[in-house]
Amino acid sequence: MTLNRREFLLATSAALALGSTARAQSDYPNKPIRIIAPFAPGSSDVIARRLGEHVGKSLGQPVIVETRPGGQGTVASRAIAKTKPDGYTLLLGTNSTHAASLYLFKELGYDPVKDFTPVMRFTVNPLVLVVNAEMPVRTLDDFIQYAKARPGKLSYGTGNTGSLVAAQMLKTQAGIDAVGVNYPGSAQAVNDFVAGRLDFMVTDPMIVKSFIQAGKLRALGLTSKQRLSTFPAIVPMAQQGLPNFEYESWIGLFGPAGMPPEITARLHAAFAKALAEPTTVKFLADMGMVASGTSSTEFAAYLKDQIRFWGRVSKDAGLTPS
Repeated sequence: MTLNRREFLLATSAALALGSTARAQSDYPNKPIRIIAPFAPGSSDVIARRLGEHVGKSLGQPVIVETRPGGQGTVASRAIAKTKPDGYTLLLGTNSTHAASLYLFKELGYDPVKDFTPVMRFTVNPLVLVVNAEMPVRTLDDFIQYAKARPGKLSYGTGNTGSLVAAQMLKTQAGIDAVGVNYPGSAQAVNDFVAGRLDFMVTDPMIVKSFIQAGKLRALGLTSKQRLSTFPAIVPMAQQGLPNFEYESWIGLFGPAGMPPEITARLHAAFAKALAEPTTVKFLADMGMVASGTSSTEFAAYLKDQIRFWGRVSKDAGLTPS
């Protein structure tokens, strides 16, 4: 069969494009990799920076972490969903960006499943219930009775969807009434909390650890059903009279949809190696997190399970999209 000039040019262009794509994948990475953390500095970006140090050495290119907070993580997620899927711009996703927000926003602006390529889950993160040390309570039961005696008088801060839903679950299961105050990030909420402008929080252990150790805050219970090795004295709330209480946040890595399998596999291998480092495992444990790597396929299945889970807990907590 003889090709005319136009067909020849089209075939040549296609072959060149395929060759260029193949070379780009085999040369990956040949420039710095960016990870966008969707919350304010001092939260999940700390994890990305720690892992990025190891990955940068493995891949021979620096891993740059940028924070782009806003909309409970949806601002950054929306932007990354539209990014070229070449493996150079990635998203540090969480249960907020990829599960909870489906039930909290009427117009999300992206599909958590269709618009992203899951790379791997990094951690699962129990939250901790903390109160101001000046509050005259020592146990979870003390706190519940204290709150019931003051309906609508206590306030709490939420800096992400995890703390929001966990606090709602606490209110529902304990039968208490308190006023929630939303913040753009957990760090900002904790600042007000420590300053005495809030009464309690259900938040990430890493953010309040130093204040607990300094005696400014008091930990009353974990949201997970298992204890944390770095906080062995904090008893799960499920063991303190709220048997159905169980919640864990998570952090993972995503690329835009359509990221080549070869690049996804290379990223996964590099981050899995970094996550398995004993120093990394200890670093995460010291912040109240559990290193919990998955394959890309497992992470994709886990994401779908989490979307179903968040549908249930959002309904149970009485949350409605805005």
